[in-house]
Amino acid sequence: MEYINSPDFKLENTAIALGKFEGLHRGHQLLLDEIQKQKNKGLKSAVFTFDMPPKSALSGDRGYEQIYTKEERKQILARRGIDILIEHPFTKEFSSLSPEDFIRKVLVEKAGAKAVVVGTDFRFGKKRSGGIEHLKALSKELGYELIVLHKLTDEEGDISSTRIRELIASGDMEKAGELLGRPCFLMGKVIHGKELGRTIQIPTVNQKVPPNKLTPPNGVYVSRIRVRGKSYYGITNIGVKPTVENEHVKGIETNIFDFNENIYDETIIVELLHYKRPEQKFSSVEELKNHMMDDIAFAKEYIRHFDEK
Repeated sequence: MEYINSPDFKLENTAIALGKFEGLHRGHQLLLDEIQKQKNKGLKSAVFTFDMPPKSALSGDRGYEQIYTKEERKQILARRGIDILIEHPFTKEFSSLSPEDFIRKVLVEKAGAKAVVVGTDFRFGKKRSGGIEHLKALSKELGYELIVLHKLTDEEGDISSTRIRELIASGDMEKAGELLGRPCFLMGKVIHGKELGRTIQIPTVNQKVPPNKLTPPNGVYVSRIRVRGKSYYGITNIGVKPTVENEHVKGIETNIFDFNENIYDETIIVELLHYKRPEQKFSSVEELKNHMMDDIAFAKEYIRHFDEK
């Protein structure tokens, strides 16, 4: 997949989906499916989004936590077969473009749009003053087809990043995964820990929480781990390890079942399937071990039913 994160680029003959694409959830996937259909017309599929949330760029607040990091978003889109990802810098200059200038100078002249795919509520241009009506008005003159898709809904309303953020914050990993169309996951390199797990015969791999990554409540999760193209199950603790640490730095620690390979410095994906319990401080390492054994037994039973679905 070609990756563009500069305002200076020149493309031709693209089918381009527009949006923030924070969650790349099932609603977003309808847009991705549509641009991939346009490949049959000889067009390249392209996603146009921003290098940071517009709200953060305009306010200067860099603390906004997102469902997916930029690296995770790239990985998802590449696996779906998208040809081009444009993460346009959201500068004040860019935000001041009129809707017409955005369409002419960015979508058509730079991105080479021949098909434009958006949701019904898509807004763009200075102070979000542009909408479907602007895209429709210029489509014939500028030679692109406009495709507008309605929001995907379920029995509880629109499938949206806002709903998914609330589900993740509450620890409802099953429902969040259902709306996303995939389990919530954390992607990152395996780093060295203190190797306490090995001393209690429950070895773990450690990862840092990526900056600005939205994480569910600190605690223990049933997980599925993607390593070297294979899948394994395990239990994952997200938190500060209060029984053995005093640094209060949030990390990710996973016991991978039936796995004993050296994967330091390798990137793995940890999918969070079920929230088992909150993080706790135990009176001793032995008590911690007993609870971890209970967590492992629970996870193996959960996985047995999970695999039967």
